Amino acid sequence: MSGIFLAGSDDSWEESVRKAFGGTISGELRAWNESSEDDTSKTLGDIRSIEPLVVTVGPALGSESALKLCSEIDERFPEICVVLVSEPGDGVFERALRSGVRDVVSPLADASEIRETLDRAKETALKRRSNLSSGPQNTEIESRVIAVVSPKGGAGKTAISTNLSIGLAQQLPGQVVVMDLDVQFGDVGHALRLLPERTLSDVVAQGSRLDATVVKACLTPHPSGLFVLSAPDTPAEADDVSPEQITKIIEILAKEFKYVILDTAAGLDEFTLTAMESATDLLLVCATDVASTRSMRKEIEAFDQIGLTTQRRHFALNRADARVGLEIRDIEGTIGMEVNVAIPSSRNVPLSMNQGTPILESSPRTPVARAYGELVNHFLAPPKDSPSLAASTEAAVSRFRRKREVR
Repeated sequence: MSGIFLAGSDDSWEESVRKAFGGTISGELRAWNESSEDDTSKTLGDIRSIEPLVVTVGPALGSESALKLCSEIDERFPEICVVLVSEPGDGVFERALRSGVRDVVSPLADASEIRETLDRAKETALKRRSNLSSGPQNTEIESRVIAVVSPKGGAGKTAISTNLSIGLAQQLPGQVVVMDLDVQFGDVGHALRLLPERTLSDVVAQGSRLDATVVKACLTPHPSGLFVLSAPDTPAEADDVSPEQITKIIEILAKEFKYVILDTAAGLDEFTLTAMESATDLLLVCATDVASTRSMRKEIEAFDQIGLTTQRRHFALNRADARVGLEIRDIEGTIGMEVNVAIPSSRNVPLSMNQGTPILESSPRTPVARAYGELVNHFLAPPKDSPSLAASTEAAVSRFRRKREVR
Protein backbone atom coordinates (compact mmCIF):
# COMPACT_ATOMS: atom_id res chain seq x y z
CA MET A 1 0.00 0.00 0.00
CA SER A 2 1.44 3.33 -1.05
CA GLY A 3 1.22 6.29 1.28
CA ILE A 4 0.76 9.24 -1.06
CA PHE A 5 -0.01 9.49 -4.78
CA LEU A 6 0.58 12.81 -6.54
CA ALA A 7 -1.83 13.33 -9.42
CA GLY A 8 -1.32 16.24 -11.80
CA SER A 9 1.85 17.17 -9.96
CA ASP A 10 4.97 19.04 -11.01
CA ASP A 11 8.61 18.79 -9.96
CA SER A 12 8.28 21.65 -7.47
CA TRP A 13 5.34 20.10 -5.61
CA GLU A 14 6.94 16.67 -5.56
CA GLU A 15 10.09 18.17 -4.05
CA SER A 16 8.00 20.09 -1.48
CA VAL A 17 6.29 16.88 -0.37
CA ARG A 18 9.59 15.03 -0.04
CA LYS A 19 11.04 17.93 1.93
CA ALA A 20 8.02 18.00 4.24
CA PHE A 21 8.70 14.39 5.21
CA GLY A 22 12.46 14.86 5.53
CA GLY A 23 13.05 12.88 2.37
CA THR A 24 11.36 9.80 3.83
CA ILE A 25 7.71 9.00 3.27
CA SER A 26 5.85 6.11 4.86
CA GLY A 27 4.90 4.10 1.80
CA GLU A 28 5.93 4.66 -1.76
CA LEU A 29 5.47 8.14 -3.24
CA ARG A 30 4.00 7.88 -6.72
CA ALA A 31 3.56 10.80 -9.08
CA TRP A 32 1.48 11.17 -12.23
CA ASN A 33 2.56 13.98 -14.50
CA GLU A 34 0.63 13.32 -17.70
CA SER A 35 0.22 16.40 -19.86
CA SER A 36 -3.26 15.36 -21.01
CA GLU A 37 -5.98 16.53 -18.66
CA ASP A 38 -8.86 14.90 -20.51
CA ASP A 39 -8.16 11.18 -20.10
CA THR A 40 -7.85 10.25 -16.45
CA SER A 41 -8.33 6.51 -16.94
CA LYS A 42 -4.61 5.75 -16.51
CA THR A 43 -4.49 7.75 -13.30
CA LEU A 44 -7.54 5.97 -11.89
CA GLY A 45 -6.07 2.64 -12.92
CA ASP A 46 -2.80 3.42 -11.15
CA ILE A 47 -4.68 4.46 -8.03
CA ARG A 48 -6.63 1.20 -8.09
CA SER A 49 -3.48 -0.91 -8.33
CA ILE A 50 -1.36 1.11 -5.87
CA GLU A 51 -4.08 1.68 -3.24
CA PRO A 52 -2.68 4.89 -1.72
CA LEU A 53 -4.04 6.40 1.46
CA VAL A 54 -3.91 9.95 0.12
CA VAL A 55 -4.07 11.44 -3.37
CA THR A 56 -3.02 15.04 -3.91
CA VAL A 57 -4.42 16.62 -7.07
CA GLY A 58 -2.53 19.52 -8.68
CA PRO A 59 -1.01 22.00 -9.06
CA ALA A 60 -0.20 21.23 -12.72
CA LEU A 61 -3.83 20.69 -13.72
CA GLY A 62 -6.30 23.43 -14.52
CA SER A 63 -8.91 24.06 -11.86
CA GLU A 64 -11.81 22.42 -13.73
CA SER A 65 -9.77 19.32 -14.60
CA ALA A 66 -8.45 19.08 -11.05
CA LEU A 67 -11.92 19.26 -9.50
CA LYS A 68 -13.28 16.75 -11.99
CA LEU A 69 -10.49 14.31 -11.11
CA CYS A 70 -11.09 14.89 -7.38
CA SER A 71 -14.75 14.05 -7.83
CA GLU A 72 -13.96 10.86 -9.79
CA ILE A 73 -11.46 9.67 -7.19
CA ASP A 74 -13.86 10.32 -4.32
CA GLU A 75 -16.69 8.51 -6.11
CA ARG A 76 -14.65 5.43 -7.06
CA PHE A 77 -12.39 5.19 -4.02
CA PRO A 78 -14.29 6.34 -0.89
CA GLU A 79 -11.53 4.94 1.34
CA ILE A 80 -8.98 7.42 -0.08
CA CYS A 81 -8.55 11.02 1.13
CA VAL A 82 -8.20 13.59 -1.62
CA VAL A 83 -6.23 16.81 -1.05
CA LEU A 84 -6.44 19.60 -3.62
CA VAL A 85 -3.21 21.50 -4.27
CA SER A 86 -4.32 25.00 -5.20
CA GLU A 87 -3.92 28.61 -4.26
CA PRO A 88 -6.86 29.74 -2.12
CA GLY A 89 -9.30 31.97 -3.90
CA ASP A 90 -12.96 32.90 -4.13
CA GLY A 91 -15.06 29.77 -4.10
CA VAL A 92 -12.12 27.33 -4.23
CA PHE A 93 -12.78 25.79 -0.84
CA GLU A 94 -16.52 25.49 -1.42
CA ARG A 95 -16.12 23.86 -4.85
CA ALA A 96 -13.47 21.53 -3.49
CA LEU A 97 -15.78 20.32 -0.72
CA ARG A 98 -18.47 19.51 -3.23
CA SER A 99 -15.94 17.51 -5.25
CA GLY A 100 -15.16 15.27 -2.29
CA VAL A 101 -11.91 16.98 -1.28
CA ARG A 102 -10.83 16.47 2.35
CA ASP A 103 -8.50 19.49 2.47
CA VAL A 104 -6.92 22.22 0.36
CA VAL A 105 -3.25 23.18 0.58
CA SER A 106 -1.31 25.86 -1.27
CA PRO A 107 1.57 24.63 -3.50
CA LEU A 108 3.64 27.35 -1.81
CA ALA A 109 2.85 26.19 1.74
CA ASP A 110 5.81 25.60 4.02
CA ALA A 111 7.02 22.11 4.88
CA SER A 112 5.29 21.96 8.28
CA GLU A 113 1.89 22.88 6.84
CA ILE A 114 2.23 20.33 4.04
CA ARG A 115 3.26 17.63 6.51
CA GLU A 116 0.41 18.44 8.88
CA THR A 117 -2.17 18.46 6.06
CA LEU A 118 -1.06 15.14 4.57
CA ASP A 119 -0.65 13.44 7.95
CA ARG A 120 -4.18 14.51 8.87
CA ALA A 121 -5.47 13.16 5.56
CA LYS A 122 -3.67 9.84 6.11
CA GLU A 123 -5.22 9.46 9.57
CA THR A 124 -8.67 10.10 8.11
CA ALA A 125 -8.04 7.57 5.34
CA LEU A 126 -7.02 4.91 7.85
CA LYS A 127 -10.22 5.51 9.83
CA ARG A 128 -12.26 5.26 6.63
CA ARG A 129 -10.65 1.92 5.77
CA SER A 130 -11.30 0.66 9.28
CA ASN A 131 -14.96 1.66 9.10
CA LEU A 132 -15.39 0.06 5.68
CA SER A 133 -13.69 -3.18 6.74
CA SER A 134 -15.89 -3.49 9.82
CA GLY A 135 -18.85 -4.25 7.56
CA PRO A 136 -22.23 -2.62 7.08
CA GLN A 137 -23.62 -0.60 9.94
CA ASN A 138 -26.97 -1.32 11.51
CA THR A 139 -29.09 1.43 10.04
CA GLU A 140 -32.00 0.45 12.29
CA ILE A 141 -30.28 1.87 15.37
CA GLU A 142 -31.83 5.18 16.31
CA SER A 143 -29.57 8.20 16.49
CA ARG A 144 -29.93 10.16 19.70
CA VAL A 145 -29.86 13.94 19.60
CA ILE A 146 -29.24 15.21 23.13
CA ALA A 147 -29.82 18.91 23.81
CA VAL A 148 -28.03 19.98 27.01
CA VAL A 149 -29.97 22.91 28.45
CA SER A 150 -30.01 25.12 31.52
CA PRO A 151 -31.99 28.28 32.28
CA LYS A 152 -29.04 30.05 33.89
CA GLY A 153 -25.38 30.43 33.08
CA GLY A 154 -22.76 29.01 35.41
CA ALA A 155 -24.58 25.74 36.05
CA GLY A 156 -21.76 23.70 34.51
CA LYS A 157 -23.56 22.88 31.28
CA THR A 158 -20.53 22.98 28.97
CA ALA A 159 -18.45 20.86 31.37
CA ILE A 160 -21.22 18.28 31.34
CA SER A 161 -21.64 18.48 27.54
CA THR A 162 -17.95 17.99 26.85
CA ASN A 163 -17.44 15.18 29.36
CA LEU A 164 -20.56 13.39 28.15
CA SER A 165 -19.31 13.72 24.57
CA ILE A 166 -15.82 12.48 25.44
CA GLY A 167 -17.20 9.55 27.44
CA LEU A 168 -19.50 8.46 24.62
CA ALA A 169 -16.71 8.85 22.05
CA GLN A 170 -14.39 6.69 24.16
CA GLN A 171 -16.96 3.91 23.85
CA LEU A 172 -18.02 4.67 20.27
CA PRO A 173 -15.14 6.42 18.48
CA GLY A 174 -16.17 8.15 15.29
CA GLN A 175 -19.87 7.91 16.13
CA VAL A 176 -20.26 10.97 18.37
CA VAL A 177 -20.35 14.67 17.50
CA VAL A 178 -20.85 17.71 19.74
CA MET A 179 -22.22 20.92 18.27
CA ASP A 180 -21.68 24.25 20.05
CA LEU A 181 -24.97 26.13 19.80
CA ASP A 182 -23.95 29.02 22.03
CA VAL A 183 -23.39 30.74 18.71
CA GLN A 184 -22.13 34.03 20.15
CA PHE A 185 -19.91 32.97 23.04
CA GLY A 186 -19.53 29.21 22.76
CA ASP A 187 -16.35 27.70 24.20
CA VAL A 188 -16.67 23.96 23.54
CA GLY A 189 -13.56 24.12 21.36
CA HIS A 190 -11.58 25.75 24.16
CA ALA A 191 -12.87 23.24 26.71
CA LEU A 192 -11.46 20.48 24.47
CA ARG A 193 -8.22 22.32 23.67
CA LEU A 194 -9.03 22.51 19.97
CA LEU A 195 -8.18 25.19 17.44
CA PRO A 196 -10.79 24.58 14.75
CA GLU A 197 -9.87 25.49 11.20
CA ARG A 198 -13.56 25.76 10.32
CA THR A 199 -16.64 26.56 12.37
CA LEU A 200 -20.40 26.82 12.12
CA SER A 201 -19.89 30.03 10.12
CA ASP A 202 -18.18 28.07 7.33
CA VAL A 203 -21.10 25.65 7.21
CA VAL A 204 -23.86 28.24 6.96
CA ALA A 205 -21.86 30.23 4.38
CA GLN A 206 -22.74 27.48 1.89
CA GLY A 207 -26.37 28.56 1.84
CA SER A 208 -28.46 26.29 -0.38
CA ARG A 209 -25.40 24.11 -1.07
CA LEU A 210 -25.35 22.93 2.54
CA ASP A 211 -25.11 19.12 2.60
CA ALA A 212 -23.43 16.28 4.50
CA THR A 213 -20.12 16.73 2.66
CA VAL A 214 -19.92 20.38 3.67
CA VAL A 215 -20.87 19.72 7.29
CA LYS A 216 -18.42 16.86 7.77
CA ALA A 217 -15.58 18.84 6.20
CA CYS A 218 -16.10 21.54 8.84
CA LEU A 219 -15.89 19.19 11.82
CA THR A 220 -12.80 19.22 14.01
CA PRO A 221 -11.58 15.79 15.17
CA HIS A 222 -10.58 15.22 18.80
CA PRO A 223 -8.02 12.53 19.74
CA SER A 224 -10.72 10.63 21.64
CA GLY A 225 -12.61 9.90 18.42
CA LEU A 226 -15.09 12.72 19.03
CA PHE A 227 -15.98 15.24 16.33
CA VAL A 228 -16.74 18.89 17.10
CA LEU A 229 -18.67 21.56 15.22
CA SER A 230 -17.47 24.74 16.90
CA ALA A 231 -19.36 28.00 17.34
CA PRO A 232 -18.41 31.01 15.18
CA ASP A 233 -15.18 32.75 16.10
CA THR A 234 -16.86 36.10 16.84
CA PRO A 235 -20.34 37.25 17.94
CA ALA A 236 -20.61 39.23 14.69
CA GLU A 237 -20.35 36.03 12.64
CA ALA A 238 -23.26 34.60 14.62
CA ASP A 239 -25.57 37.13 12.95
CA ASP A 240 -25.34 35.10 9.74
CA VAL A 241 -26.71 31.95 11.39
CA SER A 242 -30.44 31.20 11.21
CA PRO A 243 -32.57 28.68 13.12
CA GLU A 244 -33.57 27.07 9.82
CA GLN A 245 -29.94 26.37 9.00
CA ILE A 246 -29.38 24.92 12.46
CA THR A 247 -32.31 22.55 11.98
CA LYS A 248 -30.88 21.30 8.70
CA ILE A 249 -27.39 20.83 10.16
CA ILE A 250 -28.76 18.83 13.10
CA GLU A 251 -30.74 16.64 10.69
CA ILE A 252 -27.57 15.97 8.69
CA LEU A 253 -25.53 15.14 11.79
CA ALA A 254 -28.25 12.80 13.08
CA LYS A 255 -27.96 10.76 9.87
CA GLU A 256 -24.17 10.54 10.14
CA PHE A 257 -23.62 9.95 13.89
CA LYS A 258 -25.02 7.68 16.58
CA TYR A 259 -24.96 10.48 19.19
CA VAL A 260 -25.34 14.21 18.55
CA ILE A 261 -24.72 16.40 21.61
CA LEU A 262 -26.01 19.97 21.42
CA ASP A 263 -24.41 22.38 23.91
CA THR A 264 -26.80 25.32 24.08
CA ALA A 265 -26.70 28.84 25.48
CA ALA A 266 -28.37 29.57 28.81
CA GLY A 267 -32.04 30.45 28.64
CA LEU A 268 -34.40 30.00 25.70
CA ASP A 269 -32.94 31.83 22.72
CA GLU A 270 -33.80 30.98 19.11
CA PHE A 271 -31.05 28.42 18.76
CA THR A 272 -31.79 26.68 22.05
CA LEU A 273 -35.44 26.36 21.04
CA THR A 274 -34.36 24.98 17.67
CA ALA A 275 -32.05 22.48 19.37
CA MET A 276 -34.82 21.27 21.65
CA GLU A 277 -37.27 20.93 18.76
CA SER A 278 -34.76 18.74 16.92
CA ALA A 279 -33.73 16.68 19.96
CA THR A 280 -34.78 13.20 20.96
CA ASP A 281 -33.56 13.85 24.51
CA LEU A 282 -33.30 16.89 26.78
CA LEU A 283 -30.58 16.85 29.44
CA LEU A 284 -31.58 19.44 32.02
CA VAL A 285 -28.70 20.81 34.07
CA CYS A 286 -29.27 22.56 37.38
CA ALA A 287 -27.07 23.61 40.30
CA THR A 288 -28.15 23.32 43.93
CA ASP A 289 -28.79 26.99 44.72
CA VAL A 290 -32.31 28.36 45.10
CA ALA A 291 -32.11 30.64 42.05
CA SER A 292 -31.08 27.78 39.75
CA THR A 293 -33.77 25.50 41.13
CA ARG A 294 -36.54 28.09 40.69
CA SER A 295 -35.34 28.93 37.19
CA MET A 296 -35.31 25.26 36.22
CA ARG A 297 -38.87 24.84 37.47
CA LYS A 298 -39.95 27.82 35.34
CA GLU A 299 -38.14 26.44 32.31
CA ILE A 300 -39.81 23.05 32.63
CA GLU A 301 -43.19 24.77 32.94
CA ALA A 302 -42.36 26.69 29.76
CA PHE A 303 -41.53 23.41 27.98
CA ASP A 304 -44.97 22.08 28.87
CA GLN A 305 -46.71 25.28 27.80
CA ILE A 306 -45.06 25.47 24.38
CA GLY A 307 -45.45 21.78 23.60
CA LEU A 308 -41.93 20.46 24.16
CA THR A 309 -43.37 17.37 25.80
CA THR A 310 -42.41 14.56 23.44
CA GLN A 311 -38.64 14.48 24.03
CA ARG A 312 -37.22 12.23 26.74
CA ARG A 313 -36.15 14.29 29.76
CA HIS A 314 -33.13 13.64 31.94
CA PHE A 315 -31.99 15.60 34.99
CA ALA A 316 -28.36 16.15 36.01
CA LEU A 317 -27.83 17.95 39.32
CA ASN A 318 -24.46 19.67 39.33
CA ARG A 319 -22.46 20.44 42.49
CA ALA A 320 -24.91 18.15 44.24
CA ASP A 321 -22.92 18.01 47.48
CA ALA A 322 -22.85 21.78 48.00
CA ARG A 323 -24.01 22.68 51.50
CA VAL A 324 -26.46 25.44 50.72
CA GLY A 325 -29.45 24.27 52.72
CA LEU A 326 -31.16 22.33 49.91
CA GLU A 327 -31.34 18.55 49.85
CA ILE A 328 -31.63 16.58 46.63
CA ARG A 329 -35.15 15.48 47.55
CA ASP A 330 -36.15 19.14 48.03
CA ILE A 331 -34.88 20.01 44.55
CA GLU A 332 -36.63 17.00 43.02
CA GLY A 333 -39.87 18.04 44.70
CA THR A 334 -39.59 21.63 43.47
CA ILE A 335 -38.74 20.71 39.90
CA GLY A 336 -40.99 17.67 39.67
CA MET A 337 -38.30 15.37 38.29
CA GLU A 338 -36.08 12.67 39.69
CA VAL A 339 -32.33 13.32 39.55
CA ASN A 340 -30.74 10.84 37.13
CA VAL A 341 -27.15 11.72 37.97
CA ALA A 342 -25.83 13.78 40.90
CA ILE A 343 -22.46 15.32 40.10
CA PRO A 344 -20.34 16.40 43.09
CA SER A 345 -18.36 19.61 43.38
CA SER A 346 -14.70 19.52 42.42
CA ARG A 347 -12.00 22.13 42.02
CA ASN A 348 -10.65 19.95 39.23
CA VAL A 349 -13.57 20.87 36.97
CA PRO A 350 -12.77 24.58 36.40
CA LEU A 351 -9.09 23.67 36.19
CA SER A 352 -9.82 21.08 33.51
CA MET A 353 -11.94 23.59 31.58
CA ASN A 354 -9.12 26.13 31.64
CA GLN A 355 -6.61 23.51 30.51
CA GLY A 356 -8.88 22.12 27.81
CA THR A 357 -8.74 18.55 29.13
CA PRO A 358 -12.07 17.07 30.29
CA ILE A 359 -12.14 15.40 33.69
CA LEU A 360 -12.81 11.99 32.14
CA GLU A 361 -9.38 12.26 30.51
CA SER A 362 -7.37 14.21 33.09
CA SER A 363 -8.71 12.72 36.36
CA PRO A 364 -10.72 9.60 35.50
CA ARG A 365 -10.62 8.14 39.03
CA THR A 366 -12.06 11.13 40.88
CA PRO A 367 -15.61 11.15 42.26
CA VAL A 368 -16.71 13.77 39.73
CA ALA A 369 -15.33 11.66 36.87
CA ARG A 370 -17.24 8.65 38.18
CA ALA A 371 -20.41 10.73 38.15
CA TYR A 372 -19.75 11.77 34.55
CA GLY A 373 -19.22 8.08 33.82
CA GLU A 374 -22.66 7.33 35.27
CA LEU A 375 -24.12 9.95 32.94
CA VAL A 376 -22.37 8.36 29.96
CA ASN A 377 -23.72 4.92 30.91
CA HIS A 378 -27.17 6.42 31.37
CA PHE A 379 -27.19 7.44 27.71
CA LEU A 380 -25.45 4.30 26.45
CA ALA A 381 -28.29 2.23 27.87
CA PRO A 382 -31.19 1.63 25.46
CA PRO A 383 -33.91 4.24 25.97
CA LYS A 384 -36.98 3.01 27.79
CA ASP A 385 -39.31 4.63 25.30
CA SER A 386 -39.19 6.29 21.91
CA PRO A 387 -39.70 10.02 21.52
CA SER A 388 -42.67 11.04 19.43
CA LEU A 389 -41.73 14.34 17.87
CA ALA A 390 -45.22 15.46 17.02
CA ALA A 391 -45.94 18.15 14.46
CA SER A 392 -47.80 20.07 17.15
CA THR A 393 -44.47 20.72 18.86
CA GLU A 394 -43.29 22.89 15.99
CA ALA A 395 -46.53 24.84 15.90
CA ALA A 396 -46.49 25.43 19.66
CA VAL A 397 -42.90 26.60 19.65
CA SER A 398 -43.65 28.91 16.74
CA ARG A 399 -46.44 30.51 18.76
CA PHE A 400 -44.05 30.95 21.69
CA ARG A 401 -41.53 32.66 19.40
CA ARG A 402 -44.16 35.04 18.06
CA LYS A 403 -45.21 36.01 21.60
CA ARG A 404 -41.59 36.85 22.44
CA GLU A 405 -41.27 38.97 19.31
CA VAL A 406 -44.40 40.94 20.20
CA ARG A 407 -42.92 41.74 23.62
